[in-house]
Amino acid sequence: MKDMARSNVYGKCPLCLKRRKLCKSHYLGRVLHKLSFTGKERPVVMTPKLITITPRQLWAHLLCASCERLLNERGEKPVHALFNGKNSFPLLGRMGVAMAVRTEPTVVTYSGAAMGIDTGPLAYYALSLLWKGSVHKWTTLKGQKSSIDLGKHQEPIRRYLKGEAEFPDGVYVIVTACTDVGSQGMVFAPNLMAGTQYPMHSILVRGLWFHIITTDEKVPGLDNLCCIRSPRKTLHKADCTEPFLQAGRFIHQTAVVSPELRR
Repeated sequence: MKDMARSNVYGKCPLCLKRRKLCKSHYLGRVLHKLSFTGKERPVVMTPKLITITPRQLWAHLLCASCERLLNERGEKPVHALFNGKNSFPLLGRMGVAMAVRTEPTVVTYSGAAMGIDTGPLAYYALSLLWKGSVHKWTTLKGQKSSIDLGKHQEPIRRYLKGEAEFPDGVYVIVTACTDVGSQGMVFAPNLMAGTQYPMHSILVRGLWFHIITTDEKVPGLDNLCCIRSPRKTLHKADCTEPFLQAGRFIHQTAVVSPELRR
């Protein structure tokens, strides 16, 4: 813990691979943490072992200043202008006045290109969170660790984030704007979903639900779901109440609710 509090920490930045002074890097970003406060009420944090109220943020001396700026400019800032903020949900609002390209019972699909939305930052942001989860073991509550195993996809994603390579092969990013209130106010760190045919990680950021698939197989139809690979730069809209509640029920199976929160 003493090392975490130091102001001058030097080490190898995992993004540029150079030895530099490392910043206080936040896993999910400071903006999201601020939005999680309701008036003076502190955010509720849910982990497999404990559900409690805490102002604590997940951070570590991880990236150099240059790489922090890169992730912020190419991913965080543009996406912050699209997710559910204090007063509006811009992406959902844009969908409300756009023409759908496909309507199904549970999902409505739109063309990001036709809506004038650059979907590149959405994919970049999702992969930056996933990658940060893979290069560091983040300490949450009661000594719990959160990390992601990307295997051989980790390095191609790093090179893409650094601007050294194109969008990585075998990676698909599916973006859904959630219409339900629960999902619009919640943030879930990257996690590997169980029971899927291909490795799929899920991230929820205030109404934007990202699903990232990594596979070496050519899956028919998957390109058309991806916000980068699809010709129309596909984006989706759905009521995510059921998966949102499923995630909560799964955590409640093993987690203890703190006395402060019960009160």
